[in-house]
Amino acid sequence: MRIAKNLTLCIAFVLPVVLAAGCTSPVPPTVTRSPTTPLKANPTIFLQASVQRPRIAESLSQAGVRLAQSLGGADYILNVKVGRRRGSQACGGTSNVAYILDGTAGHLMVIKGRGLTGTCTPNVFDDMSRTLATYFGN
Repeated sequence: MRIAKNLTLCIAFVLPVVLAAGCTSPVPPTVTRSPTTPLKANPTIFLQASVQRPRIAESLSQAGVRLAQSLGGADYILNVKVGRRRGSQACGGTSNVAYILDGTAGHLMVIKGRGLTGTCTPNVFDDMSRTLATYFGN
């Protein structure tokens, strides 16, 4: 009986902490869909992001990716999806992030990761932007 009570307390208090830590731990950028044809070298990208657009644009620029000001002047479109916060710090939150590179034929490349966003350092946007830039020869 005493063992069952201790086990119940352990599950009630330790399990939520372990699950929460697992959901907020960083996941390095992973290319889940690679381009089937070579991408243009040093292309211009039009960025679409509903949240944290200035921070994402800064990360892309630092990685050497050229950004287009309008959709008409872009070689590719980059849709950035930022999931809900899974944890918070003063500098920002931990979120799932997906970079989806689109061309005329649909999705060309998908990169997924999880990490700190906002003004935090290290930042998942920086890591994912560097990963994307390697496919453009930057």
